Amino acid sequence: MKKKTDIQTVEEKFDFDTVVIPADLVGLTEAEVQQKIQQGQTNQVEENLLKSDKEIIKENTINIFNILNFVLALLVLLVGSPKNTLFFGVVVINTLIGVIQELRAKHTIDKLSVLAKSKAVVLRSGQLQQIDQEAIVLGDVLYLRNGDQVPVDGKLLVGEGVEVDESLLTGEADRVQKSQRDQLFSGSFVTAGECFYQGTAVGKENFAEQLTSEAKAKKTGSSELTKVLSRMIAVLTIVIVPVGLGLFYSQYQASDSIKQAVLGTVAALVSMIPEGLMLLTSVAFAVGAANLARKKVLVQALPSIETLARVDVICLDKTGTITDGTLKFEEALLEDISDSRLNTIMGSLLNQLKDQNATAKALREAFPTRDEWQAEKVVPFSSARKWSGVTFKEQGSFAFGAPEFIFKKLSAEMQSKLQPYLEAGQRVLVLVEYPGLLEEKMIEEPRLLATLIISDNLRENARATFGYFVQQDVQLKVISGDHPLTVSKIAQKAGIQNAEAFVDMSSLDEPIDYPTLVNHTTVFGRVTPKQKQSLIHALKKNHTVCMTGDGVNDVLALREADIGVAMANGSSAARAAADVILLDSDFARMQNVLNEGRRVINNIERVASMYLVKTIYSLILAVIFMILTNPYPFEPVQLTPINALTVGIPSFFLALKPSYERIKGDFLNNIFRVSLPGALTVVSAVMIIQLAALLFHLDYQATSTMSVFLTGCVGLLVLYKVSFPLDKKKIALIAVLSTAYLSCYLFFREFFDFDKLWNRNLFFVIPLTFGIYWLFKGLTFVMDKLVAWRIRWQEKRRAKKNPTSRVL
Repeated sequence: MKKKTDIQTVEEKFDFDTVVIPADLVGLTEAEVQQKIQQGQTNQVEENLLKSDKEIIKENTINIFNILNFVLALLVLLVGSPKNTLFFGVVVINTLIGVIQELRAKHTIDKLSVLAKSKAVVLRSGQLQQIDQEAIVLGDVLYLRNGDQVPVDGKLLVGEGVEVDESLLTGEADRVQKSQRDQLFSGSFVTAGECFYQGTAVGKENFAEQLTSEAKAKKTGSSELTKVLSRMIAVLTIVIVPVGLGLFYSQYQASDSIKQAVLGTVAALVSMIPEGLMLLTSVAFAVGAANLARKKVLVQALPSIETLARVDVICLDKTGTITDGTLKFEEALLEDISDSRLNTIMGSLLNQLKDQNATAKALREAFPTRDEWQAEKVVPFSSARKWSGVTFKEQGSFAFGAPEFIFKKLSAEMQSKLQPYLEAGQRVLVLVEYPGLLEEKMIEEPRLLATLIISDNLRENARATFGYFVQQDVQLKVISGDHPLTVSKIAQKAGIQNAEAFVDMSSLDEPIDYPTLVNHTTVFGRVTPKQKQSLIHALKKNHTVCMTGDGVNDVLALREADIGVAMANGSSAARAAADVILLDSDFARMQNVLNEGRRVINNIERVASMYLVKTIYSLILAVIFMILTNPYPFEPVQLTPINALTVGIPSFFLALKPSYERIKGDFLNNIFRVSLPGALTVVSAVMIIQLAALLFHLDYQATSTMSVFLTGCVGLLVLYKVSFPLDKKKIALIAVLSTAYLSCYLFFREFFDFDKLWNRNLFFVIPLTFGIYWLFKGLTFVMDKLVAWRIRWQEKRRAKKNPTSRVL
């Protein structure tokens, strides 16, 4: 029997018994559904979350650098030196390994992304059933409730008090009330009420189909890291042609041999091309996403992984993150009302109000629903309004919700009465009677009937999870629609630092100084969806912000944040607006999310440093030897041990190793700390050998062999440097590669065209080997100081521009 996953269990919890189906609605029959399917009138659309297998193979094989390597290999064959094409075999092997790893990662993500697909509730043959959104057919009657995203365009058939947010389509955050026969657009989401509507367009015919990626809140464009690499490669692409032509001309002038000129030019260009860097970057992203998928975390866009690594502020809601989302009704503080009257009013209200949030479920357990009173007007719950109510025929109007939003001003007596419960971290609601017909806003002052006390249950792993983020220098901000004192007390119990610094957002008048507010406050209570978005926007000015949420009130903030994380058991609108979905709805998974992001970026920085060493020294040497018109010191076959053993093979291991250190500095600074000293050390060693050749009349094979040997030694030094922190596996890797590199000179000398090292060459090699070690160490020290100075200078400039950012 096939095991069910957590996300499937969540989707199957839909309670069909709570839905009242209008007598005149039947929906399509199974025969009509099959006919629609045969006619191709289904909601099938192409998924663009991940590249297809064909795209992965094409992008990693047919690219500018592989084509250039192929052309260079062909030129080497044409001049009659087949063993010098060995470099192209390394390129092919690396490409194959990369493609296989990325395909495996993609298939892992594909299997798990099926679990996160939103379901739709349709009415067919008079029965409600839950289906995949792709299975919707033209003319289907669909059911929606608060928090659901509209899957296809359609017309409203039945629904009272339905409010829809169309901000994903129009950019306007205002809620739109819908009446019978009004149009509903896919991509919008229900913020209040419930309804039945009929689909009038499916698949590509949907009005919002062109905005699908936007509706899913995928952050468009490449990551910062990919952009930097792409710019570097674009510059190299432009530079490589004139440098190659210039070097070929100078090498021909120096040797008067087409073969020698081609081999020298190809050797320079092969090292100049960081052919495996982009491949490894895409592989690292894909493997990172696959690792997260195995831990029940679905990444909906691969560039999000880099953003995850740089997150230094996480904004979270109380319910479902600090608490486990289960609420319990504790007691009712009665005013001018009896217990039986309270039960009657609450049972009748809950019968008409179809909300399925945690508060509604807790109240239904305490107050059984009653179908005795007839509703005249229903005002469903809205996250902006924070109350719901019903006007009953011959019985009056009743509502319950947050006291600050129902009453224009709370009396001192009422505030003192509620204070002990708020300080205990309990949720407080009020039940009131309204003198007239309920509308969107209560014009007249209602009469208090009872105060309802509800308790939250703290997550078992809350303190450990939040303690981990403190250790990782990640700030936590709590943004909630609940009373700020309640949220603050719960947050303090959970161990969130500075949780005593709270603010009631409903008490602030616009315009609000959001940048100053976010720097001095940890807990924000009574927050409206629009305020939540503004808080995130203010934090983004000085931080990389992650927003976690599960409700329809979180959608705007999820889209605003650098990275949005949704719970799988939350609303479909929240899941659609997020970049990352926690499939088991456990906030503790954020530790995995942060770690995996850091692992990917740290490892790509290491790998990039190794690749750029050979790119930089090759470019500098090519320019130098264009001017000197001396024979280029390397042949393509001689570079194979360097490219394979000091860059290619170790880069694949390092790109996938655990590495969870906090990301510090920017990408360019970090890679140049190591790559520039490494490249300058190689150039210095090669030029010293050229000088020695002039002074001591060394032949080309001797100088070439020593140049290659010392270049490989620098490569191993760079590998050692970027492998920190060292562990047993890394030490073993470095030892094996060093041994393999040395064996090329001991056992395969003739194949690689190396001279003997144990003749008079040894007198040059030994002191230069020690010399390059100290030169590399010294240049690295200087580079670290320069980068540190540049970072301090940038921080001072930022501090002058944003004085408030200093206070955290």
